[in-house]
Amino acid sequence: MRAVTAALLLIFVCHTQAAETLRIAVASNFKPTLEALLPVWQAQSDIAISLSSGPSGALTQQILAGAPFGLFLSADADFPQLLFNQGKSAQPQVYARGQLILACNQNVQSSTQALQQANTLALANTRTAPYGRAAIIWLSEHGQGISAKQVQAGSVAGALQFVVTGNADCALVAASFTELAPQLYWYSLPHAAVLTQAASVIDNSSAASLFLTFLLSDTAQQLIQQNGYLTAKP
Repeated sequence: MRAVTAALLLIFVCHTQAAETLRIAVASNFKPTLEALLPVWQAQSDIAISLSSGPSGALTQQILAGAPFGLFLSADADFPQLLFNQGKSAQPQVYARGQLILACNQNVQSSTQALQQANTLALANTRTAPYGRAAIIWLSEHGQGISAKQVQAGSVAGALQFVVTGNADCALVAASFTELAPQLYWYSLPHAAVLTQAASVIDNSSAASLFLTFLLSDTAQQLIQQNGYLTAKP
């Protein structure tokens, strides 16, 4: 009887340990919003969340190399689709739509004036960060007359930090960052890029699926929109 009890206890402990933490790889633009969502999640679930943040491309490479993430929240839909195509994840699902915005140190009349007066313009890494790629595309289509020297940060969060620390005059970043740096001046962009952000369940665990269902719930979507995103549904 004692042996049976010990075996049942071991099974319970192993199950609890396996289910207690979900590792999420999250694009740096969505990390502050995800952190705001965690208290809501934890009020309804005993599954703890562990976050690893960075550029979506770098996180994708980690997943391809075998990093033990359960869920991937990308800043675009391309990287999740790559994982799906390579058999590394379930079918991606859109969880939010982000927007490109301009953050600057100077107070002027418009984004056009701010960009024309800027000496340095920070962007996220155009190879690994979707917001960096979106910024380059926007500049190629609408950046006529802009002569600012471009400097690249490792991530879109790093691009914002360049402006906060005075190492760049302006940065093209995620609209969800506006509350993080209220001391800056924020300008909407004409024909601003909208980034479709998709999630990938990596390990097919119930925890990952449950959290994704939570992200798509009305409660979570309302908070996501309050943090500068558009609804997941176009």
